[in-house]
Amino acid sequence: MTADNIVDFSVDMFLIFFDVLSSPILIVMRLVRWVINKFFVNHIKSFIKGIVHWFMDNRVKRLARGQGILRYYWWLWLLSPIILVTLMLTGALFFGLWEGLNIGFEVFEQEVK
Repeated sequence: MTADNIVDFSVDMFLIFFDVLSSPILIVMRLVRWVINKFFVNHIKSFIKGIVHWFMDNRVKRLARGQGILRYYWWLWLLSPIILVTLMLTGALFFGLWEGLNIGFEVFEQEVK
């Protein structure tokens, strides 16, 4: 652990303890939010790393066959508009869910106080 990590951890613990003194339910909500955030971040990183490694592995195969990028990935070029629209809609869905959860947490915190 570096000094920055220790300072960040200490400040976070102080804020959590301060929140617990003011409202005990906040510690549970913060922990659930942290677990969900960590879960999604790890899965998103592993998904992107998988895509990058897939392209790196297929580059070796493509060069061994002597094929160009367009010839080897023709199906990807054709499907790219569908993939992009699907990613945008998925991103909009998750953004909406995230904003809804944040509004719900704010309303819940106001009702608890």
